[in-house]
Amino acid sequence: MTPLLAAILLGAVQGVTEFLPVSSTAHLAALPVLFGWSDPLLRSQAFDAVLHLGTLGALLAVFGAEWGRLLSGLARPATVDGRLAWGLVLATLPALAAGALLEHVVADRLRTPHAIAGFLAAGAVILWAADARRPGTGVARSLGWRDAVLIGCAQAFAILPGLSRSGMTISAGLALGLSRAEAARYAFLLSAPIIAAAGLWESRHLAGLGGGDAALLATGIAVAALTGAIAIRWFLRVIARIGLLPFAIYRFLLALVLLAQ
Repeated sequence: MTPLLAAILLGAVQGVTEFLPVSSTAHLAALPVLFGWSDPLLRSQAFDAVLHLGTLGALLAVFGAEWGRLLSGLARPATVDGRLAWGLVLATLPALAAGALLEHVVADRLRTPHAIAGFLAAGAVILWAADARRPGTGVARSLGWRDAVLIGCAQAFAILPGLSRSGMTISAGLALGLSRAEAARYAFLLSAPIIAAAGLWESRHLAGLGGGDAALLATGIAVAALTGAIAIRWFLRVIARIGLLPFAIYRFLLALVLLAQ
């Protein structure tokens, strides 16, 4: 496989798996191993992280009107939009703290195929347990400060590679009584600040890329944006009908594949 095709594949996988509860980290770590890629750029954690800027673009495109209301709501904290916006800010803090404190430990010790397989399986159990409950009817705009912090703490655990940011936050939203669609929508909105922070922070490692490598990265980001927007719209349409069990089963199967490596 040529480096260009590999970058396209990585971008597509990042775009889809960032929003489906199957862990983008697990897939991006598994692909170079499964295909035997030797290119150090394509195998780097920095390349994977900067692909998140593509999925950030997908979030901004799909929720463009909502982002406008949330940004204006920051200046009006007593309004419904203001409470939701400040709740998202509050919910982001645990993940920022976890990233600052544990980034190097996770990168150095936990990004092995077997460790990722274990977290994939653990996340599958969490998804199954969350989906086994009767779906709630709550909406994201009704969440209080305590709820925001709890969902934010769930997102913080997703620093463990294989747990899945969307999987953890959707599961927490369901546990707090949100409907499946509302839990997914809140999870996607909440992911934007962390995705932006991770992508921009890791981009410092790739600032000096040459023309060819920069083109690979740009291609991956563009593909991630396109596939991410498609994944968001599809997931929001079908989540109420299919639930999380199919994704839990898929996670178990992927864990078995990684354990076999």
